[in-house]
Amino acid sequence: MEKESNKMVNDENKEFRMEIILDTTGDTANFRVKGEIDTKSGVELSDRFADVMQNEAIYHVCFDFTEVPNITSAGIGKILKLFKFMNSKGGSIRIRGISASLKDLFCEIHLDKIIPIEEK
Repeated sequence: MEKESNKMVNDENKEFRMEIILDTTGDTANFRVKGEIDTKSGVELSDRFADVMQNEAIYHVCFDFTEVPNITSAGIGKILKLFKFMNSKGGSIRIRGISASLKDLFCEIHLDKIIPIEEK
C-alpha cells in the first residue's frame, strides 16, 4: 500500500491537508481521499492518476470520498479525464462514500449517469 500526504496553504494562509491513499489490488486501484479537492489539490490527484494510467494491469478505479467535504470543478475535471482514459481501455470507475450534498452536485451535472456513485 502506498500513502502520501500533501500540506498546502490557501490564499488566506490557512493550512489544510489533502491526503491520498492508493491501494492497488489485482486490476483495481482504490483511492481513499481525505480533504477538499480543489484546483491546488487537484494537481496532486492528477499526478496520482498518471501513476494508475501508466499501469497497464489496472482496469478498475474506485474512489472513497467518505472524507471529502467538497470538490470543485477542477477536481471533477480530473475525475472525468481519468474516466475517459479508463473507459477507452475497457475499464471502469466508481465513487463511493460521498455525502448527500456531493451526490446532489454529481446528479445535477449528470455525473451519476456515467459513473456509478454510492452515498455514505
